[in-house]
Amino acid sequence: MKKLTSAEREALLLELLDKLYKKEMTQGKVSRYLRKDYLEFNQDKYAKLVKISRRTLSDIENDTGQQTQMVLNKAFRPFNIQMQLVPTDISVLNNIL
Repeated sequence: MKKLTSAEREALLLELLDKLYKKEMTQGKVSRYLRKDYLEFNQDKYAKLVKISRRTLSDIENDTGQQTQMVLNKAFRPFNIQMQLVPTDISVLNNIL
């Protein structure tokens, strides 16, 4: 795992979530980045950590399949991220934030 301060970790998560909300990155790309580039885990190791199958993790990272909210929450739990309803209109989202 890359050694980041808590402020750097928070900044990284905020940057990734900003890109996700602006549709510059997909949920799968965020998941893969956090697993591979931040934690430096392979899919098998990460899938065991979050208690989902490697195939399900692969589907999430490739933006395929139809995972439930519960499965997605498991996949993102190590990063203190959970799936929520958010507006699809970026201006509405910006007003909320």
